[in-house]
Amino acid sequence: MPEHILILGATGASGIEFCFAALQQGHQLSLLVRSPQKLPPELSGNQNVTVIKGTFEDASILEQAVGCGAQIFVSFAGPTYGLKGTPVTDAMKLIFPMLVANHYKRAMVLGTCSYPSPEDKGGIKWKLSVALVKVIGGSAYQEFRGLGEFVASQDPAQLRWTLFRVPFLTNGDEAPVTASYTGTGDDGMFLSRKSMAKWVLNEMSEQSVQVGRTPVISN
Repeated sequence: MPEHILILGATGASGIEFCFAALQQGHQLSLLVRSPQKLPPELSGNQNVTVIKGTFEDASILEQAVGCGAQIFVSFAGPTYGLKGTPVTDAMKLIFPMLVANHYKRAMVLGTCSYPSPEDKGGIKWKLSVALVKVIGGSAYQEFRGLGEFVASQDPAQLRWTLFRVPFLTNGDEAPVTASYTGTGDDGMFLSRKSMAKWVLNEMSEQSVQVGRTPVISN
């Protein structure tokens, strides 16, 4: 059934991939973006897409976006090169109470293994990947760790959330996705954006088994 989806991070490669996949399924999209000119014309000019220009720091814009009539919230937002601090985490702390107040039925938030889930079993490959982020990722480690900690602390009875943590993203074709935890043996290190888009669209449903969970998804 078509849904109205509010999307953050729609101008990035993952967000754009998701938007096209969602439109193919007939969904209506509202996009909160800092720079609308970064959207492909096929998105910004689509009759099923509403573009809301604004920044995460503006609480009034966040309220406007959340109040757009959507019932599904999806975030692909992450650290932006050159920006310091944790603006995505700070914004999510403002947005989640708004989502609850507006009776959203689902929230899907992108994260990484910078946030270690209690269900993770670890593994050297994950330790090395997180160490790499700490060294060259600027504030990315603090951002994704804080984001994961906040989302995972929320009550899924109030808002049915999922924090889907991703490994290295690729532009490959759609392929089967495994949702697991680190060190389980089926925790791959790569995921195509097409696969991620399809997985997120499937997990928006009422039948999702990932509510209140923080899986690593991979091909």
